[in-house]
Amino acid sequence: MPTFERAFKTTDLSRWDAGNPGNAVRALFEKWALPGQDWTKDRPLRLAVRDGYLNFYFKGQSVAKLSIGQGGPKLEVHKAYVTGRRRGMARHEAAPSQPYHRVDAKRLADHATIELVESWIETAETYASAEKRFVDDLVAANPGTLDLEMGLPANEDASGCRVAPRMDLVVAQVNGKATPSIEFWEAKCADNGELRASKPYEECEDGSFVGPKVLNQVSKYVSWMQGPNRIQEVSSAYTETAKALLDLHRLFHGDTDRHAECLSVWRTLAGSDAPVIIVQPGVVIGNYWPGGHHVADAHATRMERNAATFTENGHRKELKRNGVCVYEVGPDHGGPLLPVLALQRLAA
Repeated sequence: MPTFERAFKTTDLSRWDAGNPGNAVRALFEKWALPGQDWTKDRPLRLAVRDGYLNFYFKGQSVAKLSIGQGGPKLEVHKAYVTGRRRGMARHEAAPSQPYHRVDAKRLADHATIELVESWIETAETYASAEKRFVDDLVAANPGTLDLEMGLPANEDASGCRVAPRMDLVVAQVNGKATPSIEFWEAKCADNGELRASKPYEECEDGSFVGPKVLNQVSKYVSWMQGPNRIQEVSSAYTETAKALLDLHRLFHGDTDRHAECLSVWRTLAGSDAPVIIVQPGVVIGNYWPGGHHVADAHATRMERNAATFTENGHRKELKRNGVCVYEVGPDHGGPLLPVLALQRLAA
């Protein structure tokens, strides 16, 4: 059974960077916006640590994957970003069998590659959905953010199918706590149909279900966490994440941001032997149209209508009936700073 892990060879990256001053990897890290801070034109990117590699994101959309092999670091960038094919543009060739463009260590040190970083980011932005942008709004408001688009190793469900649950946001809470906790959130915009259903939630013996899909997502995640050693794996993985983030910040930003709250969170977590894992995820809902999305005003109006019907038609009540913490963000609701989740279990 695959183990959930988070690790990255920061020492190997440091050694390579020292021998290659001025490179595309450093250009990406210089654009790293820390959690708890809004992105800016100069620093628009978010960073997520995976098992053996890193992901850079802009407005929730993956921009590039960085890994390190025997030959040094390499980047993988979607070919659409390399060719500049923005969302909505016509495709003039067949879809590539391998959609990612690889940039090896030698080319990462080329000035021409460094100049491409801006265009990769600009093209990636056009693929960022409203929901991805909402997630970035949450990262900007929550300095304890540790991970985006967290994917878990696949387990076998009741029907014999391999299931790899995902969560949109992983957050460390440390304020006023003797031991830090790790919490998980599934993020949806109010117009997402997965929040709604005409029938109450019920799981069937064959592994199927009726009711809101988001509850099935939460249930699969909770079931995964109840497997042997899973809580210990996740606890250890995010302690290692905090250590890697501190190392990467020290390497590429030095004393910059010395007062950033996220650095304090990472230090606390890195020094913790066993952070508490809050197994039950929360569901956070964006009841507004995220800024910067180039759509007609009608989309924003539709989001407002969906936010109202979510409560009026009993959908919110159905999620809460099943033990889920529902937190709504928007003009008539709360701000993007996420509440602390309590220890709780999915209702039977």
